[in-house]
Amino acid sequence: MEGRCEEFFFKHLHLFKIWFNLNSLLMGPELISDTYLALFLAQLQQEGYSIFVVKGDLPDCEADQLLQMIQVQQMQRPKLIGEETAQSRDDR
Repeated sequence: MEGRCEEFFFKHLHLFKIWFNLNSLLMGPELISDTYLALFLAQLQQEGYSIFVVKGDLPDCEADQLLQMIQVQQMQRPKLIGEETAQSRDDR
C-alpha cells in the first residue's frame, strides 16, 4: 500500500502476516497491528486521500524466512527525522 502527502510518502509492507509502516518521515520501519492499519486507512479515506493496493505473489525473501522463525516485537516507535536533533537542542 502506498500514499503520497505533499512532500513525503508512506508505504505499508506486509511480510509474513506482519505489517510495517515505511513512512519516509520516520528514521526506520515501524511495526504496526492490523487494527492500527485499518484505523489509519479509514482516516486517510475519510480525509479524501487515495489508497492503492498492490496484490501479487512475490518470491520468498530473507526477511520472510526470518519472520517465520522469530517473534517480532518493537520496543519503541522510530523517531521522526529531525526529532532527535530537536530534542538534543531542547536538552541544552
